[in-house]
Parts: sequence; structure tokens; C-alpha cells
Amino acid sequence: MLVRPWTDAHAGGGCCGGEVRDGVCLDDRIGTDERADAEVGLVAQAYLRLQRDLPEVDVQIVGVDNTAYLLPSVYRALRTRHGVLAALRGLNRATTAGAVLVDGESVGDLTSLGVEGALDEVRHRLPVG
Repeated sequence: MLVRPWTDAHAGGGCCGGEVRDGVCLDDRIGTDERADAEVGLVAQAYLRLQRDLPEVDVQIVGVDNTAYLLPSVYRALRTRHGVLAALRGLNRATTAGAVLVDGESVGDLTSLGVEGALDEVRHRLPVG
């Protein structure tokens, strides 16, 4: 799961693509703010690379403001594998803009990891077999 930054949150759009006319993974995005475009562009690049290089992985983009989805999803995934306390600790990291989550666990953020680093982190955590 890629957590989309606040800078791309627009009223009237879906949690994945931002404004209806301005989706995060469309080639012809309408630019509004260079910093926002850079952050959103990084999410889009990571999403497209993960889709291309790891087609077996279910990649989701979720807005950082979509806590109604993020918190229960992350809590369930972490509680199953690590217990209640670890799940509660993981909730804060999951709601960080730019977070890269693999099965609920934060493995870093896109700004630090970059696209290649995110791809490596996801590959490293894929089940063997």
C-alpha cells in the first residue's frame, strides 16, 4: 500500500486518484503546485513500477486522510502476525504521508526509499514459493 501525501488531496475526488479530473497515475495530470506534483509523481512512479515489475502484488494507493480504511486494515494485518501492542504501535507509521506499507507494516517512506528502494522492500517481503 502506498500512502498518498496530503498535498494531492482534493475535494470531490476518490482516495486513490485525487481530484476526479486529475488522477495520480494519469499521464496528463493537470499541474497545480510543483512540490505537490513531485510528491504525487513519486507515488505514481512507484505504483506504476510495482504494477509492472511485480504483477502478482496487489498494490493500493490510499490517501493519508483515509483513516477509516487505513487504521482498521493495518491493525488487523499487524495484530494477526505480531499481536495487539505491535499493531497499535504500527498505526501511527501507517498514517504517515508517503509511507510504503507491506501487509500492514511500514517499510519506509517513498521520499527516503525512492522508487527502486520501495520496489526492493516489497520484493524482499514477498513470500517465497
